Amino acid sequence: MKRRKARAAFAAYITINGLGGFQEKFISELITNDIQIYEICQGKDGFTAVIKPYSYLKTARIARKHGIRLRVAERQGFIFRLLPLRKRWGLVTGALCCCAVIVLLSQFVWRIDIIGNSEVTDTQICAVMEKNGLMPGCSRKSFDEWVCEQSAMAEIGRLSWVAVERQGSRVSVKVAETNEPEPAEIPIETPCNVISDFDGQLIYTEIYKGKLQTTVGSGIVKGQLIISGTVNDNGGHIVYVHADGLLKAECEQTEEFFLPFEQTRSVKTDEKYYSTYLMFGSFALPLPWEHYEAENMDGFTYSEDTYNVSILGADTPYRYKRGVYTRLSEKTVRYTARDIMTQLEKQKKDYEENFLSQCRILSDEREICTEENGIRMTVKYKLERNIGVKQPITVLY
Repeated sequence: MKRRKARAAFAAYITINGLGGFQEKFISELITNDIQIYEICQGKDGFTAVIKPYSYLKTARIARKHGIRLRVAERQGFIFRLLPLRKRWGLVTGALCCCAVIVLLSQFVWRIDIIGNSEVTDTQICAVMEKNGLMPGCSRKSFDEWVCEQSAMAEIGRLSWVAVERQGSRVSVKVAETNEPEPAEIPIETPCNVISDFDGQLIYTEIYKGKLQTTVGSGIVKGQLIISGTVNDNGGHIVYVHADGLLKAECEQTEEFFLPFEQTRSVKTDEKYYSTYLMFGSFALPLPWEHYEAENMDGFTYSEDTYNVSILGADTPYRYKRGVYTRLSEKTVRYTARDIMTQLEKQKKDYEENFLSQCRILSDEREICTEENGIRMTVKYKLERNIGVKQPITVLY
């Protein structure tokens, strides 16, 4: 009984009640006709049993033959749960549409997993895949795995192995990176000297190989030999080695920054044009009531925002992209001295971030000179920086 109930959610059964007649002959004839009957239970007024739905009509004829009144007491199974819905065409249509949408969406790639990379970024790998047609939202037939693998190997030198595996709507890009170190500017087996690449005062030395040619605290000039790769061995012979070491010096550097009072700037106007697209993966459908294309982008600036389309809080594969074309106008703006100083300070900060980030700034003395057409700021830097570049030794035999 427990086994039948466990299967009743999907298998179909009918529980029948039989009253009067010749019940023993009825059951015997059912067995003779290969009609399966289960869980026969005899009661005071009749019997209860379980049969399959497709056997009911034949069972009813045999029951009538033996004078038994047959009644259906209970119907169990998935098919009987669907029968009340057979006239609700909306549910049937919705189920068919749902299946059609699932089949349609399964023809696209919705997720790309990058596995095995550490030095090479996901962005680099995805950029190569996108060039070959592999991106979220693309068709499963729009790219070739072998082409994607070979392109990634050719364009990204750090990769030693690439495998693109397609699993339904998910694509896994498995990579392995090379363990070879980046080649040095001068091979380690090549004899070389270390010379200064800046003027300054030597404040720290750490010699790994070679012979120091000056002392800490001495002044040095650009191009001066600091670590020599020509040394004497214990036997009195001259040998050539690959000189190397860590050198630090205090250097002085002067930079000038100038900005005029009157500057021509491109200013955004209130004239704007919009272009709206409905995105489905890599496909873009322009909306005709809000679509603009600039034939010449001169005089315009373009910006765009992309939004996910969600229904009842759940994200859908659709996206909404809106681009804005804003016309620019050239205007001559006259700035005050305070505004110019603010801009000069920003120029100085940007310069330090871009060119002096590897140095330690000990001091920066500023000299401000106001001229007729602008302001000039001269900055004298005192820096602590690493110095020294390697220069191969040419040996003549």
